[in-house]
Amino acid sequence: MADVTSSKIQFDDKGSTSRYNLVLNQHADNFIEFSVVGSGGTTFNLSGYAFSGSVRKHIGSSSTATDSVNLGFDTGGRAVGVITARVTAGLTTNFSKISPRYTYDIITTDNTSGVKRKLVTGNVNIDVGVTKVGGGGTDDSDDVLGSNRICIAVIDESSSAGTVDSANSASNAVTVSEYNAFRETFPNRKHYILQPTPTGIAKTEAIMTDAVKAVYVSGFTDGRQVQGVNRDGGDASEASDWFNIVGISTMNITKLALFIDTSGSMDLNTIAASRAKFIGTCTANGITIREEDNGDEDWIEPFTGILA
Repeated sequence: MADVTSSKIQFDDKGSTSRYNLVLNQHADNFIEFSVVGSGGTTFNLSGYAFSGSVRKHIGSSSTATDSVNLGFDTGGRAVGVITARVTAGLTTNFSKISPRYTYDIITTDNTSGVKRKLVTGNVNIDVGVTKVGGGGTDDSDDVLGSNRICIAVIDESSSAGTVDSANSASNAVTVSEYNAFRETFPNRKHYILQPTPTGIAKTEAIMTDAVKAVYVSGFTDGRQVQGVNRDGGDASEASDWFNIVGISTMNITKLALFIDTSGSMDLNTIAASRAKFIGTCTANGITIREEDNGDEDWIEPFTGILA
């Protein structure tokens, strides 16, 4: 695993002109930590922002394995201005050994206004590796990513999902391009959406646009794209059994990733009893949970990095 590199960059309402050149180690997992500050070096709270970024051979390069890869992000520290970009070993393996010079940028999206700003950009030099590590990368085949890594998103709605065009950046709804980028990078990650509703019956149109419905591949194999679950309000008698709903007992896994929406229309209290039941059952079965919650209503971004 590559060492974590870090950089401090200044950011404000106009964006940033910061440049930070990277060295990525081939055949290794790379972690780049950015500490974002406002004017005067004060901490910049990034809780209301989403992030996207890519490494490309050049600005006009095609989206092929050797010419362009998408960055993944860990955003657990965003409230104190810290985000970590990730490039997995499987992706760096595809970089050209003959001409190992690339460029990259990271874009922020204000989840309230939809305004996009550049956070940082720079050149990338690939430190060409000679040790090829078996497994890994985009096929989720090594121990870090998990051969059957399960991604579970618990979310009741994604703002305007049923009415906006899939390209509308002002909506929090996942776009076709965002979903396709996730699926291209992690083709074997099983993704499930559990939707807490008053009736326990799913309303898929509140989660995704028609355009995303057309391309979304759920971990459920019986035609379900979204599964309704209870809004239990902490009442154990109303808890839904997420473990059995997803069918985890039939899977050979030791780790899974769980995202819970806390945007306001629901929060952790909305599904407290179901969550407690799920965590207890996973623990009893020796399954480790990587858990994340945020208010961004984005059911893809939490699963775009290494799910260690």
